[in-house]
Amino acid sequence: MSTLRGRAYAGKVLHIYLPEAKTRCEELDEKEAKLFLGGKGLGAYILYKNLEPHVDPLSEKNLLIFATSPLTGTIAPTGNRFCVVTKSPLTGTFLDSHCGGPFGIGLKEAGFDALVISGEADELSLLILEDGKASLMGAKELEGMTTLETEERVRKKLGDSFKVACIGPAGERKALIAGIFSEMRAAGRGGAGAVMGSKRLKAIAARGEESVKVHDPKAFERAAWRAHRMVRMHEVTARHLPMYGSDNILETINESGALPTRNFQEGTFESASEISGIEWRNKLWIRDTGCSRCPISCAKVSKIEKGQNGVSFMEGPDYESIWALGALCGIGEKEAIARANLLCDLYGIDTISTGNAVAYAMECYEKGLLKGDDVDNLDMRFGNSVAMLELVEKISKGSGVGKLFENGVKRASENLYAKKGDVACLRFAMHVKGLELPGYDPRAAQGMGLGYATSDRGACHLRAYTAGQELLGYGGGSNPRRTEGKARLVIEKQNEKAVVDSSGICFYAFFAITLKEVRALLEAATGFEFGSSKNLEKVGERIYNLTRLFNVREGFRSRDDTLPERLLSEPMSSGPAKGLVVNLGPMLKEYYQLRGWDDEGVPTKEKLVELGLA
Repeated sequence: MSTLRGRAYAGKVLHIYLPEAKTRCEELDEKEAKLFLGGKGLGAYILYKNLEPHVDPLSEKNLLIFATSPLTGTIAPTGNRFCVVTKSPLTGTFLDSHCGGPFGIGLKEAGFDALVISGEADELSLLILEDGKASLMGAKELEGMTTLETEERVRKKLGDSFKVACIGPAGERKALIAGIFSEMRAAGRGGAGAVMGSKRLKAIAARGEESVKVHDPKAFERAAWRAHRMVRMHEVTARHLPMYGSDNILETINESGALPTRNFQEGTFESASEISGIEWRNKLWIRDTGCSRCPISCAKVSKIEKGQNGVSFMEGPDYESIWALGALCGIGEKEAIARANLLCDLYGIDTISTGNAVAYAMECYEKGLLKGDDVDNLDMRFGNSVAMLELVEKISKGSGVGKLFENGVKRASENLYAKKGDVACLRFAMHVKGLELPGYDPRAAQGMGLGYATSDRGACHLRAYTAGQELLGYGGGSNPRRTEGKARLVIEKQNEKAVVDSSGICFYAFFAITLKEVRALLEAATGFEFGSSKNLEKVGERIYNLTRLFNVREGFRSRDDTLPERLLSEPMSSGPAKGLVVNLGPMLKEYYQLRGWDDEGVPTKEKLVELGLA
C-alpha cells in the first residue's frame, strides 16, 4: 500500500491500454509526489517519463492523462480542480488544461490520483471507474451527442452518483480546438478533446467511496478556515467575481486600451459597456452558480430567448468567451454572444480559439483575402452577429467553411496562404505556437507579451497573469508600458501558477490567498514539509522547467518564443496604448538569464541539477 494513502492522495495511478482494455495500477511514489505535487506537475512528470519524443499527438502512441491534486476533493477553498495533460495536437507542445467540473473529485473517490490512457479503442467507448476498478464498454449510442446529452445519458445509464468527463461531436471528429467537458465546464484549450476523440473515447464516468483523508485533520481544518476567511474578505473573491463573474474586468481592460478588438487591430471597443458584467447581470443572468465545492460562485446562468438544440438556459459566458465572441469580432450583442458560447459548449470546442477563428475570417473577408464563395456566402464583416453565429455553428459541426477553421487559425492561415499566396494570410493569424491569443493586448501590457511568448502551451494569459499588476492594480501594481522588471515578474507568476495548478485549487482563489496559505494547506494535508513559501515556489520552478524540457525535446527553441508580427511591429492605432508595440527582445533575453536557460531557451545542466531534474 502506498505511503501516501490517507495523506490527501489515493496513492494510485491507473494505466489503461484501450485496444485490450488492459489495466495496471502503480503506487504513487512519495518522492515524486513531493517533487511534483499533483495535477499539472504529476501529469507533466508522467508524460515526460512515458511518452517517446516526436509522437503524432493524434496517434495511438500519445498519452491522455487525467490528474488530480492533493487538495482536490478537500475542504480547501476551490479544492475541485483536475488537470488534463497530453501532447497538444494544436501546438505540438506540452499541454495542461484545467477544469473545475466534478469529474476530478469522482476520479479521486474512485481510488486514483491519476488516469493514464494509451492506445485507441476498437469502437467508440465509455470508460467506467468505480471503487478501484475499471471497465470499458461500447458507446455507439452516444455517437454524435452533445456534451450535455452525453452526460445526461451516461448518468441515466449508470446512476446519478457518477461524475463524467466527455467530448462533444467536435472531439469525435478530432477537431484540434476541441476540449473535454465535465458538467459544462471545460478543459478547453489546446485540443485535448481531439486526443480523446482519437482514442475513440466518448466519455469517462467515475465514482467511489474513497473519501479524501488528510495527514493532520485539525491543522488542515485551521488552514482551510483561514483560507476561506481570506477568500470571503478579499474584494475580488468576495465582491467582484460573485457579483459580475470574470467579466467584471471587461470595462477596466477596455479603459486601459488592452481589450483586443477586431482581431487585435484596436485595443478599445466602442460597445464595451454593452457587454460588461453589469449589463450581463441586469439583462441575461438569472442566478449565480459555481464549480464543485467553490465558495466564490463566479459562474452565472443565462437565459437565452433563442436557444440552441432545445437548450434555453446556459452557464456563462465568462470574460474570455464574451471578449472572444464579442469585442474581438466587433460584436456588442449579448444574446448573440451567449448563443455562440452555448454552441461551443454543446459541441465541445474552445471559445477563445473559436472567437479568434471568426475574427480572423472577418479581417480576411474585409481585406479581400476571403470572398463570398470562400465563406459559404456569409457576410463576414466585423460586427455582423448573424454571420458570426452561422460561422460558429459551422465550426462546431465541422460543416462547410467551418472545416477550414475547426483546426485553429494557424492551420487555417497556412491553408489560405497556400491557396492565395498573400503573406497577409499569415500575418492576420493571432497565435503563439498555434494556440490562439487570449483577451489582453500585450501592446498595452508588456509583461503579458512576455508571458504569451514563454508559456509552455502557447499563448496563455493564465501561465503568467501579469495583467493583475499591470492593468488591474493588484499586488502593488506595475507600469504596463515599461519592460523593466517584467522578466522577473513573469517568472514569479509562472512558478506560482505551476504550484496552484498542481495543488488542486483555482487560480481565482489566489487573488485572496498566497503561497503561504497554500503551503499551510499542503503541509497539513500531505505531511510534506516545505519549510518556506520560497521552497514551495521552487516546486513550481521545477515543474515549469520540466515542461520546458518536454518542449525542447520536441524541437522548440528561442525562435518559437515569439509573438504575432502585428504585436511586434504594428503600433496600436488608438486608445491609451496608441503607438505602442511589444518590446519583446530585451525582456526575453533577461528572462532566459534569470531562468538559467541558455540563449536558445534550453535549461542549463546547472539549473537541472539544482532542481533535481538531472
